[in-house]
Amino acid sequence: MEERGASLWRSRGMLLLLIAGNTVIYMMIYLRGTYYIPLMEELQINNTQLGMMGVAFGVTAALCYFPGGWLADRLSARKLLAISYILTGLGGFYFASFPSYLMCVLLHAYWGVTTSLIFWAASIKATRQLAAVTEQGRAYGFLEAGHGLVAGILLSLGLALFARLGSSSDALSLVITAYAILCLLFGVITWLFFKEEPCDDRYSRDLWSDIIKVVKMPKVWLITLIIFCAHWAVCTTQYLVPFSSQVFGASVVFGAALSIMKDYVRPIVAAAAGIAGDRIGSSKVISFGFIVLLAGYVSLLIVPGRINLLILLIINSGVVYLAMYMIRALYYALLEEGDIPLAISGTAVGLIATFGYVPEIFVPMVGGRLLDLFPGLAGYRYLFTITAVLLVVGYFVTVYWMKITREKRRKMLALRKKGVFSAGKVAGQHSVKFL
Repeated sequence: MEERGASLWRSRGMLLLLIAGNTVIYMMIYLRGTYYIPLMEELQINNTQLGMMGVAFGVTAALCYFPGGWLADRLSARKLLAISYILTGLGGFYFASFPSYLMCVLLHAYWGVTTSLIFWAASIKATRQLAAVTEQGRAYGFLEAGHGLVAGILLSLGLALFARLGSSSDALSLVITAYAILCLLFGVITWLFFKEEPCDDRYSRDLWSDIIKVVKMPKVWLITLIIFCAHWAVCTTQYLVPFSSQVFGASVVFGAALSIMKDYVRPIVAAAAGIAGDRIGSSKVISFGFIVLLAGYVSLLIVPGRINLLILLIINSGVVYLAMYMIRALYYALLEEGDIPLAISGTAVGLIATFGYVPEIFVPMVGGRLLDLFPGLAGYRYLFTITAVLLVVGYFVTVYWMKITREKRRKMLALRKKGVFSAGKVAGQHSVKFL
């Protein structure tokens, strides 16, 4: 088994830069998760139209993940990451002017290109390179944990500014502009300070041979199915904010605060999941996460929508957030359990993301349509039921995964017990440094 990468502690500088950048680049794209009602009001659109903005992003992203993975296997992460931050930030300035509905749809499609073609696979592959085989859970867990911490801080500051300025149109525009400026700033910082040595696994190879090789790997498709089921539940959490307002009668600010709560749950849960993944196996942690996440969504189905029961909504939402990040933190740690070669991991990530993140397209479409056809509690119950069914599927696929990767997981745990943390240039790979 390949022993790879320096200790994660030695790579902490680059990991911190990836964490912050990975957070900032998505702030504007998923703004509807925190400002669902205000966005509908400012853009003068309905649930279905707001959902279609998410669909536009999801469709474009799905088309770009695969070629983006191929790019990540060939081009410098520094160039890809910096360019994606800058292009995404430029789009944010236009969004802050609250353009027409059509232009908002096109803007989200544009963001699908800047984040999925240029950014996503490069960031995932760079993270995998930072750590030894025995630290993959920690690498992705800390990435997710830091992402939650930074997002929680930025969203809290944005919400405080929004509330301070009276929750007005100008306030929301100012929040969006601030996030756009941060994107540009991280683009410059990444271009100047993100340094990596030439990597032997990045060289010119035949595109189609890589694609065929990845497509023929059953484990790649199993990872894809696991992520599909989990990510459907992740996307559905965007409806907890309007659910609190439209069903429980909570205020807009309360709904936004409920959304931000997940980013304070995220650091603790994701870091703990990463450590647990290295100790007992990432897929074991994911299987347990599916069970807890299913319990959370079932609870949302049965809790009566009354203002005096908001505490139950907070508890149920907390359970959903906890389990969601337990799973999400370890999505790509499965690459190591599945023995996917590093040299084609960018292409593999591209394929996995292309189909695994399809819920980015369908959840906004299905959710928006259900809420317009069945106003109030009924629409949310239909959406949460679909989610619960997919979580059951995800659990059983993960159990099967654990069965077929038992030997590889046993070897990884054995290496960890021996304290294997190889450093420098191993198996033809150069170390990556933050200078």
